[in-house]
Amino acid sequence: MYLSLFTEESAQALSSADETASLAANAEQSLSTIQKWLTSGYNWFISYLPNLISGLIIFVVGWWLTKLLCKLLLKAMTKGKADPTVATFLHSIINLALKTIVIICVLSTVGFDVTTIITTLGAAAVTIGLALKDSLSNVASGTLIILNKKFKIGDYLETEGLKGVVKKIDMMYTTLCTYDNKEVLIPNSRLTSNNIVNYFVQEERRIDLIIPISYSEDIDKARKVIMELIRHDDRVIQEKRNRVAVDKLNESSVDLSVWIWCRSTDYWLLLEDMMESIKKSFDAHNITIPFNQLDIHLDEGVSLPTLPEKH
Repeated sequence: MYLSLFTEESAQALSSADETASLAANAEQSLSTIQKWLTSGYNWFISYLPNLISGLIIFVVGWWLTKLLCKLLLKAMTKGKADPTVATFLHSIINLALKTIVIICVLSTVGFDVTTIITTLGAAAVTIGLALKDSLSNVASGTLIILNKKFKIGDYLETEGLKGVVKKIDMMYTTLCTYDNKEVLIPNSRLTSNNIVNYFVQEERRIDLIIPISYSEDIDKARKVIMELIRHDDRVIQEKRNRVAVDKLNESSVDLSVWIWCRSTDYWLLLEDMMESIKKSFDAHNITIPFNQLDIHLDEGVSLPTLPEKH
């Protein structure tokens, strides 16, 4: 019996010793693996350390040079009295392009395959472009607007029934401010694909008025009254062809076409003042401006029907 117990205890002790030895071997193997990883990482870091230092230097110097060049460019365009919208746009594009070049140079110096990165970015750009084609269309149109300078901030535009002064030109939208102080955002793609009327692109404009007079009035007298007003207004460009002529013979009036040339900045005030002055001058000279009315003429001897009496 004692021999049997001793044999069992011996077997258990041997089993525990085997387990301990196995755990020790596994631990030693894990430590060896970790040591190999650390050694490999250390060797990689040491081998790539010059590239990492070079990449860091290129990044810092390139980023600083990018800011310096963009600052000098913006300063030069400001001194050269370049359009603020064009200057801001070019500054943003050049800044983005230079920073992209710096990052690509850093990745190439560190050891990344730049060709693969560019290919991946190109594929991603195509996918994003297809998903955002409308937005990119607005961006492309905004670029054309800024570079072509078809209109600028401060111009008065009319497009698709909308009128207003150009307040801001962004990459995607152009902001118009109406005379009643409302802001209208128009996608740039609509401005490049539709007709635009720019009222202030020229320094001089012509005011076109239609002034009706009665058939019983003297055309020459009315013309003389209007031309006197035109000759005595300092805002009118006298060297241009300012004229008063018969435009149309309407059913109840003779329409006079009036041309008045002025500077674009004086257009609205001169238009309002001239309309008021013509009305007052016509009143002073007893010239009638007809209005819609119904005249009923009764012949003598014609009796009107009598209405039946109510009971």
